[in-house]
Amino acid sequence: MIKRSLATAASAAVLLTSVLQAPAEADDRPLPLPLLAHLPFYPTATVRPADRPEPLLPRAQELDVTYNFQGERRTVRDFLARSSTLGFLVLDGATIVDERYFGGYGPTSRFNSWSVGKSITATALGAAVAEGRIRSVDDPVTRYVPELRGTAYDGVAIRDVLQMASGHRYDETNYADPTKGSTATTIRMVLGTPLTAQARKAERERPPGTRWNYDSMNTFVLGWIVARATGRPLAEYVQDRIWRPAGMETPMLMGRDYAGSGIGYCCYHATVRDFARFGLLYLRDGRAGGRQVIPAEWVRNSTHSSAPYLRPGRLVPDKPDSPENAYGYGYQWWLGDGDRGDYTAVGILGQFVYVSPKDGVVIVKTSEDLNSAVHMGEALHAFRAVADAVAQRR
Repeated sequence: MIKRSLATAASAAVLLTSVLQAPAEADDRPLPLPLLAHLPFYPTATVRPADRPEPLLPRAQELDVTYNFQGERRTVRDFLARSSTLGFLVLDGATIVDERYFGGYGPTSRFNSWSVGKSITATALGAAVAEGRIRSVDDPVTRYVPELRGTAYDGVAIRDVLQMASGHRYDETNYADPTKGSTATTIRMVLGTPLTAQARKAERERPPGTRWNYDSMNTFVLGWIVARATGRPLAEYVQDRIWRPAGMETPMLMGRDYAGSGIGYCCYHATVRDFARFGLLYLRDGRAGGRQVIPAEWVRNSTHSSAPYLRPGRLVPDKPDSPENAYGYGYQWWLGDGDRGDYTAVGILGQFVYVSPKDGVVIVKTSEDLNSAVHMGEALHAFRAVADAVAQRR
C-alpha cells in the first residue's frame, strides 16, 4: 500500500510539473492534460453540504458586455475564450443572471479552487477567532503551533501571515520552476514529505510586517493554526463552521497531504455554484440562512488594506508592470484599486470568486488557463464591466 501510494504520488508530481512547465506562449492551446487541472492528485476528505442549501434563483441569460483594456475595446465573451474558461457564473444577489460551461463541464462538475482556497482557509481562521479558539490575529503563530519555534515563523503575528507579510523566504514568482514556491512544495508533498515538515524548514528573508510576498506556505500554516486551535482537522472545521452554515449544496473534496494535514493553500474541489455561495457569504457581510456565519467585522478586515505596502499598485514595487499590482491585498483576498470596494479570490490557471458589494454582484470563473498570470489584471476590468451591466439592468 505504501509503495502504491508513493508511486501514485510520484506520477502526480511528474504530471503536475508537465502542466506547469507548458510554454507561456501556448495561449490558445488546451492544457497537455486538461483533466489534471481539476482532478485531485492527493488524498482528499469529503466535506458534507448543508441539509437545506442556500437557494440560488435561476434566471440566467448570456450577458453581452464590452470593456476597455490597454487601449482596446474587448468583449467578455472573447475574454472567456482566450482565458480557457470552463465555468462562469454571475449572481445578482442570490439570482443567477448568467451561467455558462465549456469543455463538457456543467453545474455538477467539481473544480479545483487552486489558490481561491486561500480565502476559504482564512475564513476558517476568522471563524476560530469568532469562537474564541484563537485569541487574536495579533497573537504569534507559535502560540498555537509551538513546532514552528526557531523557524521563520517564530514570533510572527498571525496577521502578518494572513497578509502575506510573514518575512518567510519563498519564491512563488515562477510556477514553471519545479524547485521553487508552491510547485516545489506540492511536488514534495505528493512525494511524501509532510507539509508540517516543510513548514519547519522555513527561513526568514526580511522582518515580518514590512513587505508583501505571495507565499502558499503561509496559508498552510494558517490552516495548521486552525486545526491546532480548534482541536479538529481543517476539513472538519471548514465543514461545520463554513460549508454547511453557508448553505452549500454539494459535497466538497478537500485536499490533504499523506500525513493527513489539510493543504489549505489550494485544493478545495467544489462546484461553481457553491463557490458562488462562498462569494455570496461575503457579499452579505458574513450572513447566510438568516444567521451570522462569520463576523461582519472579519469580512471588513479581510477585504481592506491595513498597511501602505498592501495597497493597490504597491504589492510588487520592483515590478511596476506586474499584473499583481492591479490589486491590493487583505486577509488572503485580492483587493480592487480605486474606491469601488470590490475584491476577489484568485487561483492559478484562472480561478476567481469576485465580489462587488457596491453592485451586489458575485462572479465565479473556473479555468485551465496557462496564461492566467497575464490575464489576471484584465479579469478585474472584465468583471467590473459585468457588474456594471447587471446593476444597470435592475
